[in-house]
Amino acid sequence: MRRFGKYLLLDKISTGGMADVYRAKLVGIRGFTKTLAIKRIHPHLLERTRFLRMFTDEAKIASRLVHPNIVQIYDLGEEEGIPYIAMEYVPGRDLFRVVQKLVSKRQRCPWRLATRVVSETCAGLYYAHEFRSLDGQPQEIVHRDVSPRNILLSYNGEVKLTDFGIARARDREEHTELGVIKGKVRYISPEGAAGGRVDGRSDLYSLGVVFTEMMTMAPFREAPNDMAMLLDVRQGKFDRSRIARLPGPLQRVIERALAVAPADRYPDANAFREDLLRSVDDDSRPLSDAELKRFMATLYAEEIAAEQDTEHRAEQLWRDQDLQPVPRSREVTEPRPASTEGGNPLALNLPGVPRVRAAAPSQLDVRKPDLDGDLLHMPVPRLLQRLRNARETGQLDLIRDPVRKTVFLENGEPSFAISNVEREFFGEYLVGRGALTREQHAAVLDRAAREGLRFMEAALALQVVSPNQMYRYLADQIRERILEIFAWTGGTYAFYRGLLPPEPGMPLNLRTFTLIHEGVQDRVPLVVIRRELERFLRYSLVLDGNDLPSDLQLSGRQQRLLRAIELERPTAADLIRREKDEEQILRLVYMLHQIERIDFVESTA
Repeated sequence: MRRFGKYLLLDKISTGGMADVYRAKLVGIRGFTKTLAIKRIHPHLLERTRFLRMFTDEAKIASRLVHPNIVQIYDLGEEEGIPYIAMEYVPGRDLFRVVQKLVSKRQRCPWRLATRVVSETCAGLYYAHEFRSLDGQPQEIVHRDVSPRNILLSYNGEVKLTDFGIARARDREEHTELGVIKGKVRYISPEGAAGGRVDGRSDLYSLGVVFTEMMTMAPFREAPNDMAMLLDVRQGKFDRSRIARLPGPLQRVIERALAVAPADRYPDANAFREDLLRSVDDDSRPLSDAELKRFMATLYAEEIAAEQDTEHRAEQLWRDQDLQPVPRSREVTEPRPASTEGGNPLALNLPGVPRVRAAAPSQLDVRKPDLDGDLLHMPVPRLLQRLRNARETGQLDLIRDPVRKTVFLENGEPSFAISNVEREFFGEYLVGRGALTREQHAAVLDRAAREGLRFMEAALALQVVSPNQMYRYLADQIRERILEIFAWTGGTYAFYRGLLPPEPGMPLNLRTFTLIHEGVQDRVPLVVIRRELERFLRYSLVLDGNDLPSDLQLSGRQQRLLRAIELERPTAADLIRREKDEEQILRLVYMLHQIERIDFVESTA
């Protein structure tokens, strides 16, 4: 196990030509945990822009596809300089490993398993092939890598297709060196092998090859090398004796899926699926969810137990790190940056980090804030956007007893944040991120007590964290402290103009509108959003006509929804009914309302 940003990597699931995939754990507040998969691009490909584009294309394409037979994409990010994709974790095995497991046990693949896998994969492919943009334009998505490695069977009886987008941009010359072509050439369509235009029917051909191999438990094609196999594929060579023992109706399904000319294949994946389901009998009808679940539980009993044990140990590790108390035998505690009068809170050659000199409590006690109020009437997103639009510089105090947070702004952008919550002290944060062990944390506290140093000075003196690492973690913590405020449902605020870090430093690259977008999408409780928008659901949505800040970083789907609002002026209720994604739409409308870029106009309908 090792930490990777906000994730704990449990174990490696698979390795491909472009990336490694890990089972990972995300743990939030109040016992929240989620298991997901993290896909990290290989470090030696970081300098190759083509591969970086391919990697991001996968996330952009697949994140738009929401279907029970397609692995969901949650996030595209970068940690430790390595791009990653966070995606749905499917507890189970890919079809390749399932078949290999059956071979090792000298068992045949049940025909009912084969028809279940193919029918469910058809459902996912049909959704992807027919996917349209918000304005109704066909997206012409083609998987181009339908193969056993990319079909997942879950322990819960699900079948899911993964790795959308990679193959359609894949550079074969680069991957020859990585050793992944050989296992894929067998599934390519004749037009794909010839370098011609491919469409959804090419995926159906590939799925037909997968189906044939499952039914016969033998490779569909064999050749001395890749080039010979590609020539066989282009010529459409197909040894029909391989399927001679299959029931006649299933033979006809396979033959149509494997037709050399795309026009002779099924017109779409739904037609393939329907014909398959019409052609099965009692020996080949698809397994049910419960039957597939029992099949996987029997085949992988030991592996399931081992994965559950790993999950338990991971959760225990998080609990130990979150709950282990700071040593109380020490008289020193970590001073908050707000109390570092007249000095750099990091000191010791940490490059470019601004000094923070918060006003002493006595000063604030006698000074009336320039702005103050109740967060119920001025929610955090709106407050921040108004300060940003006014290019305000100063100190923003946010209080929800007993918690107090202070955010320093420079020209409306965050430059620093502090908190009175012990677990938000910087040392505790470093331990939580895995940057310090508990032993190192104790040693830093001891050094600080003996030599009268601040915590960060002592940490740098002991060289347990480098200056650059310290800066990066500091920026991350400030961002997290600000985002947590978005979850508040009450409290007060006070803004004091002119109170700022006395020295300019290296920018933290935190943008107010980016934080607003992330805070509204991930932190504001949905119940709060519903309560705020409830009375406006049947009002027409009208944008104010001004360009949105680029720092909002809207997703592709949000941009399409925005375009629909601009062109159609629908009601939120109509948009929800049509798009069938209530939460996404409510969060977008709420954000636009909070940043004062949308009006609610009473509908005349």
